[in-house]
Amino acid sequence: MMSTFGIVTSYAPSLQTVARDIAYALKAKGYTASTFDRQIPPHEAKNLFKIGIVFIPFDPLYSLAWFLLQRDYVKEGIPSVTYVTVEGLPKKHLVRKWVKRDCTFIACSQFVKEMLSKIDVDVINIIPHGVNIDEVNQVKNNAIAKKEEIKQKMGVKVLFGTVASNHPRKNLATLAQAIRIATEELDDIGFYIVTTPNGVSHFVGVKNTHVSPSFGKMPRAQILTLIGSFDFYVHPSYCEGFGLPVLEAHAFGVPCILPQYAPLTEHAHPEANFWVPIKRWEYENLGDGILYLCHHYTPEEMASRIVEAYDVYTSNPDKYLQLSQTVEEHAKKFHAVETYAKFLEEV
Repeated sequence: MMSTFGIVTSYAPSLQTVARDIAYALKAKGYTASTFDRQIPPHEAKNLFKIGIVFIPFDPLYSLAWFLLQRDYVKEGIPSVTYVTVEGLPKKHLVRKWVKRDCTFIACSQFVKEMLSKIDVDVINIIPHGVNIDEVNQVKNNAIAKKEEIKQKMGVKVLFGTVASNHPRKNLATLAQAIRIATEELDDIGFYIVTTPNGVSHFVGVKNTHVSPSFGKMPRAQILTLIGSFDFYVHPSYCEGFGLPVLEAHAFGVPCILPQYAPLTEHAHPEANFWVPIKRWEYENLGDGILYLCHHYTPEEMASRIVEAYDVYTSNPDKYLQLSQTVEEHAKKFHAVETYAKFLEEV
């Protein structure tokens, strides 16, 4: 049976997560929807779905073919939009004129819209990423059990965690430094890191730290269970297009330690988290089609927020409970079913 909507994206785990949640939301609203982890040619798409949503980062070194796909869907009579994220300024000289003229873009954050406006790319709307609250609720009890299991194995009182690749923008080196500083002061604090195999080297010799090289390989429910098992989520990235793990942590009632910059400040709760101040920012060329807008902070500042969070958890349980309830309630504003239903107004 032909689906009403086709959500077309790459095989990358983070992109697949968003694509599946968009499909889940549209199905919850009574539509049929299918996800695809490859480029679907227009002649094939006509037999698979009536409306297209192409989701891809706005990196002109590799995304032009995806933009072309959306343009050609429209030419073939398939109403379509391109949903984009970007962690900085796309290199303007790589963006073809037809992209600006013929493609229709929706941004996942105000920050993304502002970056695209700097290279004269119009955005028709902002639809923030959503978190699948229903999926979170299904694994909450498992997360509670997982928390106790990890703490017992590690012999720690407070558990912090991070799920991130080893891309330079994820800033794992600074996170490792911050952990070294924090664990010198606190001996009953633990860190659980999920990253790619080449990210493990950052944490060699770091005390009270378990590193799993399984990023991108865990089933979705397992990743969510793990995020929900942390007492605090640590988000070390110095640039983002959105930062979905922060919202996912919030949905479990997990406050975050995170750097204070947009777009994180757009969707993370402003008062119930532990913000790391930014010392400087600059555009950096990391070899992609983007000049990443990098927000630098010191490992000492991040360690200070980690210690502050530890003190709240161990010395003021009522305050921790209040923070937890506040961020969990906040995450409901970004329920995927309601957030992604906004696509119905655009295509």
